[in-house]
Amino acid sequence: MKSKKKYAEKFVGTTPKDYEELEDRQKKVLDIFSCYKFDRILDVGCGDGNFTMLIAKACRAKEVYGVEISEKGVEIARKNGVKCYQLDVDEEDFPFEDNYFDAIFAGEIIEHLYDTDHFLDEIYRVLKPNGILVLTTPNLACWQNRIALLLGFQPYATTVSLRYRIGHLSGDSDLLPEEIIQGRRHISVFTLKALLKLLEIYKFDVIQIKGTPIKLPKYMKFSNFLGVISGMIDKIASFLCPSICPQIIVVSRKGGG
Repeated sequence: MKSKKKYAEKFVGTTPKDYEELEDRQKKVLDIFSCYKFDRILDVGCGDGNFTMLIAKACRAKEVYGVEISEKGVEIARKNGVKCYQLDVDEEDFPFEDNYFDAIFAGEIIEHLYDTDHFLDEIYRVLKPNGILVLTTPNLACWQNRIALLLGFQPYATTVSLRYRIGHLSGDSDLLPEEIIQGRRHISVFTLKALLKLLEIYKFDVIQIKGTPIKLPKYMKFSNFLGVISGMIDKIASFLCPSICPQIIVVSRKGGG
């Protein structure tokens, strides 16, 4: 758990408060929430709470909650107006009663979890009947990874060593970023089909799917040139085929009973 906290603290205070500075994924999430009006929302992995409060503003939420593993994140989120609790969502139960929230946001967190079943169990439990879940995650089956696999390279969403970057199209031998060494690499990587099936098993009815691009890491060779080409393809794919975009956003409603 110590390495998880250390990794999470890298992102505390890094989320922009200005809409224009947000990533495409974050802007699309806000667009989704702006279509609803919720009384009580939860941001799972809320970090410093900056983006949480943007979500709250978009959906005109009256009560804003968050859970976050980083002590520093919890402290700042509370100062920002989020009712935040420190929690390891991979292992611990959510500190809320059943059917408590109108909507839950889980952005770029499920891929870091060992126990995705526990995670979705808890989200389902604390959501109200017909409550909304907005979930984002990298897409293992994005077009970049399909090309990489076709050429015999490792998908970008995965690593095979805790010390070295091995087998990727961008090249070998470079040391891995510190956050991956600390144990927070992607653990549960999803294709869109796999994610939709898992949500179906846990009685979530999918109502919307969006694709979104991702900025190429600085360590990738020719990242500026590739970024332009990749961005053009991503924009086309986001309209025509979200299942091949680098990141996916799935909006679902709590169903079953």
